[in-house]
Amino acid sequence: MARVDDYKMSFDMAAQKLADQDFGQLAQRAGATAEGDGLRLHYYGRPVRVGKSPVSVDHLDDGPEIPLAEKALILHYLVNADGTAPTGQWITYREVESGEFYWSAFVKRAKAPLVSFFGERPKLLDQLAPLVGGEGPGHSGDASAIIRALPNAPIMLVIWEGDDEFPADGNVLFDSSIEHYFSTEDIALAAGLPIYKMMALARNQQ
Repeated sequence: MARVDDYKMSFDMAAQKLADQDFGQLAQRAGATAEGDGLRLHYYGRPVRVGKSPVSVDHLDDGPEIPLAEKALILHYLVNADGTAPTGQWITYREVESGEFYWSAFVKRAKAPLVSFFGERPKLLDQLAPLVGGEGPGHSGDASAIIRALPNAPIMLVIWEGDDEFPADGNVLFDSSIEHYFSTEDIALAAGLPIYKMMALARNQQ
């Protein structure tokens, strides 16, 4: 498991790559809005500002502080952003570079928690998705949601409800342009985050 020092190093390395970039052009490539010497974007539905001097990530709502690992993820998105528009074509994690190799780890991080928590109550996915950047239903399953992790990084969560013959199942899908914004490791992290955020919201509502 990554340590805080690892996340800090990851953040600092990404910040160094961004420090000399034109944030106006960067905002265009990332689907963000230029703002002074920084930019503004939405991260799982939350307004966030990324400053340049020094590079910083700050939430603009009344919610909790963004964890360092997630701040690093936002910077990685900006470092990789090349302006490629989402295609509307959905792929599985197995289809990204090295995704087959990391598939078992991805299942533990994202798919299994999704199915475990929502498999017997798919309607809960419909209720909670809008709170973490959900933009409406997906295109398959008994319940599904398209969640905007970052402006050009939509993720689709899909649930098939179990019955007497078959257990519940699900999947996490990505727009085929995802590798223009995230590494394979970051794709897995981005996939798991909305699931854990919704699980926390459900617990808080009980």
